[in-house]
Amino acid sequence: MKKILFLLVIGIFSCAKENGSVKSTLNGSYAHVLAVENYLYAINSSELISFDISSPDNPIEIDRKELDIKIENLFQINGILFVGSQEKLLIYKLQSDGVPVLKSDNDYFISDGITACDPVISQGDYAYVTLSSYGSERINCISRSTLFNELRIYDISDIENPQLLSRLNLNFPKGLSIDGNYLFVCEAKAGFKVIDVEDPDSPKILTSVGIFQTYDVIAKDGLLMVVCPTEIRQYDYSDINNISYLSSISL
Repeated sequence: MKKILFLLVIGIFSCAKENGSVKSTLNGSYAHVLAVENYLYAINSSELISFDISSPDNPIEIDRKELDIKIENLFQINGILFVGSQEKLLIYKLQSDGVPVLKSDNDYFISDGITACDPVISQGDYAYVTLSSYGSERINCISRSTLFNELRIYDISDIENPQLLSRLNLNFPKGLSIDGNYLFVCEAKAGFKVIDVEDPDSPKILTSVGIFQTYDVIAKDGLLMVVCPTEIRQYDYSDINNISYLSSISL
């Protein structure tokens, strides 16, 4: 029952109906499957697979792309699909037939032999990426004991030519979510940070919350849900200067 509740909670934040069609809104930054109107997009370790789900009882695979890299997550907004991987950020435009078309392929240029966990999300003209190459726990994406942990902000107003605007060193950053000018970033065993990104060229850390293990976070309308290994914690951030713990759901 608790697992079902968890999925329902995540679902509330990941999609909404408008005029009879499903639109992606906010979701966890480690999503491997996304539904966008009549299409479903899924990733495995190295492939991006697209399905037509206009007939839910008979989903049809319409496209499969072999990316030859270790894929971490999917994020979609306004018909633009972001694919985060250990080596680069891929940006696709979703066509009317549901097939993603590659618009840019952006290397992270991390030192040779080092790979990094890479969730990516986007809002407006900006994409936000966390890169984490070392941590106290292994999540199948750490190449060796080398510290490389940062937030990157990209200008994606031209999706064919994204520009890296800024970097911010963090403590093993993981999942992230954004609401307005506030970015929430999980930091492995160091709780989460709130970062003011009103000026994307100069992001500023506002506060750190807790010293506990975190993996992903979802922010919407003043309610923050923090995904931990054994529970989901809820926080009220309606007053960004006074974030308060509300409750938790054990898993």
